[in-house]
Amino acid sequence: MPLTLRQQRVCVERLVVVLSALGLSQAAFGAPQVTNRAAASPRAPVNHSTLADRVAKLVADGVATLAANDLAHAQQLFEQAFRLRPAPELLYQLGRVAQAQGQTVVAADFYRRYLESGTPSTDEPTNEALRKRISELPTSVSEVTIAGSGGALLSVDGRLTGVLPLSRPLLLGAGPHRYRLEMRGVSSESDPLTIPDGRPAELHLTAGTSASLIAVLTLNSLALLAVEFGSLSDDQKKQVEESIATAARNEHTLILAPDKHRELLASESPRCLSDVPCLDRLTRKAEVRLLLRFAFKPAAAQPPAPLGALVVEAELIDLVSGLRAAHLQENASVDGVGNATLGLTRRLFQAALTRPRGTLHIESNPPAATVSLEGRVLGQTPLERVTLSGSHKITIEKAGFEPYESTLSVAAGATAQISAELLPTALPPPIAMRTIPGESKGSRITRWVLGGLGLGVGLTLTGLGASALAQNGACGDRPAPNQDAPCELLYNTGTVGGALLGTGIGLSVGGALLMFIPGRSPRQVPASPAPK
Repeated sequence: MPLTLRQQRVCVERLVVVLSALGLSQAAFGAPQVTNRAAASPRAPVNHSTLADRVAKLVADGVATLAANDLAHAQQLFEQAFRLRPAPELLYQLGRVAQAQGQTVVAADFYRRYLESGTPSTDEPTNEALRKRISELPTSVSEVTIAGSGGALLSVDGRLTGVLPLSRPLLLGAGPHRYRLEMRGVSSESDPLTIPDGRPAELHLTAGTSASLIAVLTLNSLALLAVEFGSLSDDQKKQVEESIATAARNEHTLILAPDKHRELLASESPRCLSDVPCLDRLTRKAEVRLLLRFAFKPAAAQPPAPLGALVVEAELIDLVSGLRAAHLQENASVDGVGNATLGLTRRLFQAALTRPRGTLHIESNPPAATVSLEGRVLGQTPLERVTLSGSHKITIEKAGFEPYESTLSVAAGATAQISAELLPTALPPPIAMRTIPGESKGSRITRWVLGGLGLGVGLTLTGLGASALAQNGACGDRPAPNQDAPCELLYNTGTVGGALLGTGIGLSVGGALLMFIPGRSPRQVPASPAPK
């Protein structure tokens, strides 16, 4: 991340001020101790002012050399300054060199420890850019906790990395790495040791004979943490989380970082941590092995519980088996919640890790049946997975088949098998039916005859009614009178004509319907139960 000359000068000036103000010895920073007796004698005190000047000169030369893009020389100058006084500002400069060399993981590791030192000398925009660079690291990068002699200088792949103990786990890419420790003028180097892809681990470094370094790699388990804090304050919450993390780390288990925890659960349902298939997906995605649950609730306000006491409930879910491996509940005081949580977490791990394991192998005919263990869905048949030893209730279910239930005893280190033959669900007895016959031939002929008769009479009456209506008001004199003479006989057939017309239309429609509407068809109906 290139800086302007003014920013570089300000950074160097701040470093000089910090180093001069500190005025601390090398031992205070964990630097290698001087083996020369004269140098260590009270009669030959260390000239802190001269040391600070030397460090400031090396840093200034390193900044200038880095600006000139002489990366190897800049790295050498900053490492010399770091050996004299391992100040946090030098982590930033070493990170800049690694970044310019294309060593993104190494640069991110330096930047992370620099930002978390508590005394960053860069401005906030620069710090935010460094945080962004750290967050963009691929998931294949591993966090490795280094354990070794305190005060020893650690180098990885020939690059000075820091002074043990490191403030944070070291960020390392997957693949072989070589480690070197320098302590009291003695240097020990290991053979290449391969770091796995994206797995948290612990690396124990011990100086051997003939300048050899013994490196032992322990792969840590990952655990999810779910805590119901209740009414705890922010400071108490922090104590609880630190206590759980410390106890878990002692059992070679790392708690998944909060940001990675949220990222892992972002695409899952809110009930994921209570659903075994969902937990199985998390195990495959992030290789988590354990789920720790803690709940802090106020204790009942009655003796012998003191005022302000808490009930702490903890359980450890073994994600490999999908079962609860341990469950503890204890009382604790609010003031001592951190220590109480530390002890409870240790006992929780001891209770869980001492439980022996076995293997469960389940098949069914037909396959693809759902398997539940102690009420928790494990998956579908055929299924094989590690489980806790002991007696377990197994349920196998499939739509259209009767549920299969069995109690199975799993011995430590052994495989317990079940081959379930699922029986089809019994069908209900058939319902007795009876047939209601349709229209008979005689009924159909009668319907046609009556319909035809009604249609014929209706048409006749319709014609007569229409004729009567047409004659209504006409002159009936014979011979017809002259045009100017009055008519003595007028037809009054409106009422009769209307009645005939209406009746005729009704009979015609009724007869047509009776003739042309289909008759009743035969149909099935449930038979009435026989009288008792």
